[in-house]
Amino acid sequence: MPVEKKIPVAFYFDFFAASRQGVSTRRFIEDPAVKRQAVIDTFLETGADAFVIGRLPTPFSYATGGFPNRIYLPGRDLPEDSVWQFGEYEETIYREDYPYIAANGWNRFLEELLPRFTGYEARELPELYQRTRAEGKKDLKAWCRKNVPLLCGAALTAPFEVLIAGRTMFGFFEDLFICPEAVIAALEAMVPDFIKSAVDNARYNSIPAVVITAHRSAGSLISPRHFEQFALPFLTSIIDALDRAEMRVMLHLDCDWGKNLPYFSEFPDGTIIHTDGSTNLAEIGRLYEDRFILMGDVPALLLARGSVKEVERYCRELIETVGTYSNLIMSSGCDVPMDAKMENVQAIIEMARGFE
Repeated sequence: MPVEKKIPVAFYFDFFAASRQGVSTRRFIEDPAVKRQAVIDTFLETGADAFVIGRLPTPFSYATGGFPNRIYLPGRDLPEDSVWQFGEYEETIYREDYPYIAANGWNRFLEELLPRFTGYEARELPELYQRTRAEGKKDLKAWCRKNVPLLCGAALTAPFEVLIAGRTMFGFFEDLFICPEAVIAALEAMVPDFIKSAVDNARYNSIPAVVITAHRSAGSLISPRHFEQFALPFLTSIIDALDRAEMRVMLHLDCDWGKNLPYFSEFPDGTIIHTDGSTNLAEIGRLYEDRFILMGDVPALLLARGSVKEVERYCRELIETVGTYSNLIMSSGCDVPMDAKMENVQAIIEMARGFE
């Protein structure tokens, strides 16, 4: 049954733009101006209403902001047009680091951590942060010149996800049993730095909204007991602090969060929940009705390998089920993949417009 309100469409992507504009991924990564132009041109071609966040990622921003892993780069470690790869099987955070993080916080620990898997030294960090912020400002000005609304002014990765990336999945899950107190102490110490960084960046960019990424704390990967002990308290602490700072929160949730849905009652009204096609958005709508704004969630595989009719069928079902319960933003599930077909991406927009 069609809904009687406008359904907006918002996207986020990076390497899809490189592919669409015929730019090698190596050049796309290495030249911020080329990346900026490619992403904006591709977004305008889609005809969507908004982009998720204007600051485009770099190897440095990933290393400091949520994925403490070596990044294998095209043209250096991989063929020229490959997508970068994260070495998540390589341990960069060690069990003995937990007490140091607990005592000194995350930002101080970064000075010890980054030289382990990047070419950056601690003395270089202030200049690198300044350069990153300056490029981010250029990104935002470019979006503004094109009158493109941006949903979020800053991004962070939940502390659980950061530690699991650096410890490796096997090592971190082992730690949850061997030294749970040390893990919790480290997580507690990470939260204030994460909050301050997100609020400062969102205010600097004049967009009072933050996207929080979480994935391996999903109920499809850890038990409810471990979620309650090691993930939920720190995620809710961050969300509550952002809410008090008058920041809107977007939760970008990869993997299947079906078993976690009862915990969503702790999230503030108006939270945007963006899923990747693994979680049943209609079930969130059924449980919470219009408390949240639900966003998604056309799967990457469908955008890359499906037909326009298959995309239309998926969107129609999403609108007729989720849209009857909740406010809905149509989007891809996670990023638009590099090999997505433009006609499939635009089919999302056509379906949203057709139900206005």
